[in-house]
Amino acid sequence: MRLGIALISTVLVGLLTTMLWFVIARPVKVLPRGEQFPPFALTDQRGSRLLDSDLRGRMVFVSLMHRRCGEECAEQTRRLLELRKVLQSSGRLGSEVIFLTITLDPVHDTPADLSALAGELGVDPQSWRFVTGDPREIKMIVGGGLGVYYTEPDENGKLYAERRTFLIDPSGVIRTSYPAEGPPLEIALRDIDLIAREMSSQGAMRFVYEASHLFVCYPE
Repeated sequence: MRLGIALISTVLVGLLTTMLWFVIARPVKVLPRGEQFPPFALTDQRGSRLLDSDLRGRMVFVSLMHRRCGEECAEQTRRLLELRKVLQSSGRLGSEVIFLTITLDPVHDTPADLSALAGELGVDPQSWRFVTGDPREIKMIVGGGLGVYYTEPDENGKLYAERRTFLIDPSGVIRTSYPAEGPPLEIALRDIDLIAREMSSQGAMRFVYEASHLFVCYPE
């Protein structure tokens, strides 16, 4: 009896010690798990159908823009292009990370318009998809799924949007978002590495990562 009590006490002390160590040391950092990215069926700049399931298996930076965005999107676009260039140089673009831009002006932005925008930015459709679709579906994805409020554009293409960029993991889960001006390069690369290490973990490390989520071991 005493041996059983001693064994249980030892296990409990071990668990409490482990918990305390995780809380204080936070040995493995993780990005929080948000909601699943909303399902969709939209049309890209080539006129091809794009489903949310087509994005699985890779990380996706999801941005919200439109063809007539102009200066309002300039800094966000600059940062995304900077990130894309670094990912391309490191061999991670396309195979590990891709980009998706959802137009906030689907009535005006046809696939041809989005193709022209992609051409101006010098990006290829394999690694960066620009999508449009039914305005109601766009509203449901952006407003309902991502929680981003935006207004209809005026005759000059001006609209108000709580503009953000989202990072989706390979399983389609929203992991973080960045402010209107886009993701800072160092932060974006850090977040990519955090997700990559977590998604590739095996064996005992899987439990370590789950514990990191349990104890909210998030980066500063």
